[in-house]
Amino acid sequence: MASKDDNFNLKWRAHKEFRIILKIQPVQIFSELQGILCVDCPSRSKVERWAALFRSGDADVTDLPRSGRPVSATTSENIALIESMVMEDKCITVNQLEQSMKISSGAIHTILTTELGY
Repeated sequence: MASKDDNFNLKWRAHKEFRIILKIQPVQIFSELQGILCVDCPSRSKVERWAALFRSGDADVTDLPRSGRPVSATTSENIALIESMVMEDKCITVNQLEQSMKISSGAIHTILTTELGY
């Protein structure tokens, strides 16, 4: 499900694309955004890059899938594995879990406290 910020960003991207299709100059789009968003406004050079991308047809208003590390290590698989490791060895440390699981101590702490209630 899309978050409130995702919906906001999608609307602004669509707005910018629409303004560019209408042949509104990037400087005018930047001025409009600056008047509405104030300090949260993207830079003028970023608006100009967006305009160039939209004009060339290489841009899409939706985010594309990204490669790399997953957003969260708090997966059901990791939760189940950590739970079984803790049940097997009640004296296991967060450091040992971290080395074994190859995920951060923060993620392990979240799994132990929030997900498993330890």
